Amino acid sequence: MPTGRSSGFPKGGADKFPNWLEIDLSAIRRNLAAVGGLIGEGCRILAVIKSEAYGHGALPVARAAIGGGAWGLCAASLSEARRLRRGGITAPILLLNSGPPQEAGEIVRLNLTQALYSRQMAQALSAAAAKVGALVEAHIKIDTGMGRLGILPEEADKFASEAAALPGLQIAGVFSHLATAEESDPSYAFHQFARFRGCLERMGAHLPGLKAHIANSAAALRFPWMRLDFVRIGLLVYGVYPTAEGSQELRLQPALAWKTRIAFLKSVPAGFPVSYGRTWRAPSSTTLATLPVGYADGYPRSLSNRGQVLFRGRLCPVVGTICMNHTLIDLGDEAGPSPGEEVVLIGPQGENRLTVNHLAEWAQTVPHEILARLGSHLPRLYLG
Repeated sequence: MPTGRSSGFPKGGADKFPNWLEIDLSAIRRNLAAVGGLIGEGCRILAVIKSEAYGHGALPVARAAIGGGAWGLCAASLSEARRLRRGGITAPILLLNSGPPQEAGEIVRLNLTQALYSRQMAQALSAAAAKVGALVEAHIKIDTGMGRLGILPEEADKFASEAAALPGLQIAGVFSHLATAEESDPSYAFHQFARFRGCLERMGAHLPGLKAHIANSAAALRFPWMRLDFVRIGLLVYGVYPTAEGSQELRLQPALAWKTRIAFLKSVPAGFPVSYGRTWRAPSSTTLATLPVGYADGYPRSLSNRGQVLFRGRLCPVVGTICMNHTLIDLGDEAGPSPGEEVVLIGPQGENRLTVNHLAEWAQTVPHEILARLGSHLPRLYLG
């Protein structure tokens, strides 16, 4: 029969949390400085901090990003930008998505830059700006092949001319988004860039001075000629490489660590079944540890019987089906483990490190999803 030991978490500092994130803000600043050194002085950085800065915490990361050299920020929505302004962020903020025209007044009041691909929003922004005697900036978004948001290239010139004629509305930039910049075959990204450059040439004939941007993190690393006036970087801010290509040119430091503590231990015999569906049975007698973390916290259920964690600097496998609030690991013959001992899900321990890319590979997803799903209820401890 299995024998168990109950939890007894130490107190004080991070020790009071059974499951928490550590965010190194100095790493954020260093990453921005490194990207700035790579792209050179002729190009500026727009740091993408949507979705709570990829789970890191929008306001602290925004401050660190600006401190590290980012010229401006990208948010996904008005509500995200509103929280940044209320937190004291005065840097330029580009709204990557366009909400309903009713938001135009607050966009003007908060001095935001709107991604523009709707005539209704263009008219609403113009009216809101004219009402208070202000000028509101917009960047026209062109769909060069992502198929998600934006004006088609053949419509862009006419749309830009109409929008630029509206009072109170300044068309300050134009941008697009690459669909395959991370893939080994760059041909489609090159095709999108060629379409974008064609739009720029046509629009620039009567709208001089437009600022252009198309490069995301992967393109900023791989394709220097795509850097243009701005690069919009997300993963690079957080010290995560979107692709192995180009990573040797840039030394990044992961900003996030995810840690937990052993909640319960039991010694089990060979053949002992574990968790829902009994998808794993102990091949021999071993020690199982229950961790107080599950898919409700953002630890993917797809890591069941696939993921690994670090305990005492050693890789230990995740066994059985991951539950909503618990995950089990096999400690093998590790001597004398105790409830409350630290386990690392993402980050360094001893001479080993688990990265977001490791989890993404095991879960067969992208690192963006791993980060964006980190539970908002998880305590975030900011360092540096």
